[in-house]
Parts: sequence; C-alpha cells; structure tokens
Amino acid sequence: MGEKRFKLWYVGWSCLDRRTTLPMLPWLMAEIRRRSQRQDPGGPLGSSVPAREVLLLLGFPNLRCVPATSSGSPGSANPAVFIFEHKAQHISRFIHNSHDLTYFAYLIKAQPDNPESQVACHVFRASDPNQASAGAAPSRRLLGGQ
Repeated sequence: MGEKRFKLWYVGWSCLDRRTTLPMLPWLMAEIRRRSQRQDPGGPLGSSVPAREVLLLLGFPNLRCVPATSSGSPGSANPAVFIFEHKAQHISRFIHNSHDLTYFAYLIKAQPDNPESQVACHVFRASDPNQASAGAAPSRRLLGGQ
C-alpha cells in the first residue's frame, strides 16, 4: 500500500483511564475539542494547545503526523519533521463522532507491550465529513479492517 496524505486539523489528545468505556469516547472527544478551543493551560486531560493544521501520512507500518506547510501545498511538507509517529499495529480503534462527522479519533496504547499501559486518544478535524471518512477508511484498512 502506498502512502496516503490527508490535510487535517490536529485537535489534541488525552490519556484515558483504563476504566473508560466505548460509550464515554464521544464525551472525551468533545472535551478535547472544547479544550483546544479554550486554549486553557495544563489540565488533567493531556494537551491544551490550539488545533493546528497537519498532514496525516498513512503508510505501512507507520502513521505520521507532520506540520502542514503555510504555502497550502500538501505535497511540500517535510515528512522528516513530524509531530508524532505511531506504528499502525499499535492503534487499537478508530472513532467517528456521530454528532459532527468532521471529527474522528484513534486510540493507541502508550506502551503496547505493557497490558497495564495507558491508552491515548488523538483527535482530528477534517474540512468536511467526506474528507474525515476518506481519512478514516484507509486507516482502518491499514490496520486490517478495524
């Protein structure tokens, strides 16, 4: 599978408590979204920085988030300079926000070999619902249909 590139907004992330259930995830996504809009410093839920425009690069075996260029040319981003990179096999789930289809997220274990490891939720926003679906579908295929 060749690399796929998606121009998105990285909204933020949060660590989940091990007791977090799937029905709680939409609430968590909404809280990450609110926090990025408020730009409150610190807090218990992880990052609290404003959303930033990024390119999400999907290519086996890695998923990489790189800063988008100011020129607006998606192909000109330097993939060597990245915000974060995750191994595709460590991502456990993709989530679509049913209340706002432009938002989606994925869950990943901080330490995949440790069963007690915390799970992080990374939230993204697309410019339209079709773009969010287009980004999530190849990601699911990359992970083997999750």
